[in-house]
Amino acid sequence: MPGVCSNQLSPSVTVHNMTIETYRIIHLAGLVLVSMGLGGVLLRPSAESKPNKGAAICHGIGLLAMLVAGFGLLAKRAYDFPWPTFIFIKIGIWLLLGAMPALVKRGVVPIGLGWLVAALAGLSAVYLGIHK
Repeated sequence: MPGVCSNQLSPSVTVHNMTIETYRIIHLAGLVLVSMGLGGVLLRPSAESKPNKGAAICHGIGLLAMLVAGFGLLAKRAYDFPWPTFIFIKIGIWLLLGAMPALVKRGVVPIGLGWLVAALAGLSAVYLGIHK
């Protein structure tokens, strides 16, 4: 019956699943965007000065891309819950990188320390992704 929802796809509809490589590229592109965004947000004379709006947008889009692609990779690799420890560590690093601009803006973390922590956290996430 036309117009009625069903669980079957029309024969003319083709579903393309994304490959692991596609998720990896999106995940790494997100990392590049987060790095660029953090650089732009943290590159200012003082915590009181206003951050670059474009850098903040770049940071947010990168975080979203990393989140979506990261969970896509989990699904493709068929990791079941409870996940391995490295995944929880990477989620913690993702949260830290996401919160870093707010922590610097509120003065909780000085700008110089924010740079150092962001760089070390990003490098740690890359290391975990390669050597898990």
